[in-house]
Amino acid sequence: MGLYQLLEPSERTAIIEPNGRVSSFADLHRESGRLGGYFHRQLGVGGRVLLMQPVGIDLYNVVVGLFAAGATGVLVDPSAGYRRVRETLQRIGVRGVVGPWWAQALRLVFPELRGGSAYLGGLGATSYARAVGGPLPQRFDEDTPALITFTTGSTGRPKAVARSHAFLVAQHRVLSQHLGLGPGDVDLATLPVFALSSLASGATVVFPDSNLRKPASVDPGRVLPQMRAQGVSHVTASPAFLAPLARELLKHGDTYQNLRGCFTGGARVSASLGRDLCIAFPRARVEVVYGSTEAEPIAALDVRASIEAMEVGEREGLGALVGTPVPEIEVRVVRPGTLDAADVGEIVVSGPHVNRRYWDDPEADAANKIAEGHVVWHRTGDTGRLDAQGRLWLVGRVADMVGELHPFPLEIRAERVPGVHRAALVDAGGPVLAYEGDEATAELRRATGIDRVLRVDRVPVDPRHNAKIDRAKLRAMIGSPR
Repeated sequence: MGLYQLLEPSERTAIIEPNGRVSSFADLHRESGRLGGYFHRQLGVGGRVLLMQPVGIDLYNVVVGLFAAGATGVLVDPSAGYRRVRETLQRIGVRGVVGPWWAQALRLVFPELRGGSAYLGGLGATSYARAVGGPLPQRFDEDTPALITFTTGSTGRPKAVARSHAFLVAQHRVLSQHLGLGPGDVDLATLPVFALSSLASGATVVFPDSNLRKPASVDPGRVLPQMRAQGVSHVTASPAFLAPLARELLKHGDTYQNLRGCFTGGARVSASLGRDLCIAFPRARVEVVYGSTEAEPIAALDVRASIEAMEVGEREGLGALVGTPVPEIEVRVVRPGTLDAADVGEIVVSGPHVNRRYWDDPEADAANKIAEGHVVWHRTGDTGRLDAQGRLWLVGRVADMVGELHPFPLEIRAERVPGVHRAALVDAGGPVLAYEGDEATAELRRATGIDRVLRVDRVPVDPRHNAKIDRAKLRAMIGSPR
């Protein structure tokens, strides 16, 4: 079974774009079926095509059409630049590009796209593809890749993660059990892959009136009225996206009462932000969802029930609390590169919705996967501990340790100093604490025990979530040789 088979062709609203354009589930079923016939004829089962279509109805018509055809969509992160796209094309090998006119112009820029056979550009070409159509395959192996996405590359070259039809269904089953979305729910979708699971659950997906490539740039004055007008009941988004919404509501002594589910992750969530979200969305189940491109979700935290524990953990330097592992996954804390248990160590995971290998990348497999009989453990690269209650605490990344120091506990202490907005520990010939905010160098030395403290105009963050610290860029800013 594939994810597309879970989409029931009803007249209920499936997708609402910021401009008011609407698609029903029946529309999605019909349009994707026609496009699927075209893709099957042009690409065949397993044929790969680069997806450059902007997030919206047309993208999901195309993606579901590719799923039905047994073809594979290659989804490059929206923040990717020329180098990332070129590397993707060379590593993956695609037979075409789906996107508007500017995406079609990529054929002039990238020789890897010339001679491709499955090009769609704009509504006219899409209409042509629907018209010519073709039969869908009767069946294909559920292990056929449906989507190829990429890790952020925050600690090296981005790795290609092939999500098979079976993998997407397994992931959806975990998410649907955990998020509890269903018909009648309205999900404000900021993460394109998560929106697939929302649709498969029968929920209506609303895309925010915001630039999804820059979550932190969200304008609450546009998105909050949109949420109220569409009756949004759930949202899954980066902390950088949710924080401005909560601040705007709290600034005016307002709340959004209709939200029943608020899920955030992709970066460390502070107790302060957690408290703001609980106040701004008083009827919502507010949760931190911890996971990665290779394994999503891994653990979840009920924030309302855990605010006190989050605050105690921050004060005592325990790290960032991300909750209890979901039942469908097995989690161990081990010495990095091994399966030997450790009190504080690297987090490794296994389970049906955990990626077992990368796309044609044995070097990445050797570095990030550990086989134990028939079980494959994925090395998350995160360091942490499991407490006596079975809850997972993150203390940083293996690659970000500075000697024996884990970054999160020190950064959390630093950010508790009044006037400090963001802090980051990096190795620059020894531990250096960089921070943005008001002058607080002396206070930070006392709070963290770090002698070398440096105030910067801005601590750089990752392009995908606008929330994770970009330590490589920060080291370059401060002149570190590493």
